[in-house]
Amino acid sequence: MKISVCMATYNGAQYLPAQLSSILSQLGADDELVIVDDASTDKTVSVIRSYGDARLNLVCNPSNQGVVKTFERAIALATGDVILLSDQDDFWLDGKVAMLQALFASDEVDLVVHNAIVIQGNVASNRSLFEMRDSGPGVIKNVISNTYVGCCMAFRSCIRKHTLPIASHRGVVHDGWIGILAELYGYRIRFIDTPLILHVRHGGNTTTLKRRNLAVVVRDRVNFVASLVWHVVCARSDATQSSSFDCTT
Repeated sequence: MKISVCMATYNGAQYLPAQLSSILSQLGADDELVIVDDASTDKTVSVIRSYGDARLNLVCNPSNQGVVKTFERAIALATGDVILLSDQDDFWLDGKVAMLQALFASDEVDLVVHNAIVIQGNVASNRSLFEMRDSGPGVIKNVISNTYVGCCMAFRSCIRKHTLPIASHRGVVHDGWIGILAELYGYRIRFIDTPLILHVRHGGNTTTLKRRNLAVVVRDRVNFVASLVWHVVCARSDATQSSSFDCTT
């Protein structure tokens, strides 16, 4: 079972060394780490290239595309049987890849979301990520408040045929998009309470754990639902069914 780790980077030079080391140390010789850099202006690209690891595939966007389209590009480039998403500023705990490989090898699951230890100000929170977000499956639940957190997700590559391309409308998040569509298409979803990463909150994260303005939330949810509905309608008319992605596990 080939593992593809997909990461989007942007001005993350100060966080990348620890994260890259924690990932590469768990990958096998035939696995890969696909990184798409979103036109960073710091030393992010230099840090990545300094590893000189053949398993590392770096692609650079010519201009800033945003986190959703950058992750979409990384996911589309992945060649593995199972895709693991990763943020640039977390830290993978030992045994993460092995545990997820075992779950997918059991052939009882298609998409996994695992728990995480939340680090705030260099101190571990007394609540896990699942506790903070009330994580769990359910289409309506996750439309209202998304708990498909990308840095904690892994899924079979065949799910791409039902989830790519990702809508670029305001309010659409790549992880919620993949998780909710996977549910709608009947893939087997499992949330596991075991923390497999340190999820680092440093104030510069792309996503936030804080409550947002209600009007903004409502607007984004409406856009998200509309985009999901349009995607499914198009899929049923075969407009998005030309992908060559296939399950190989």
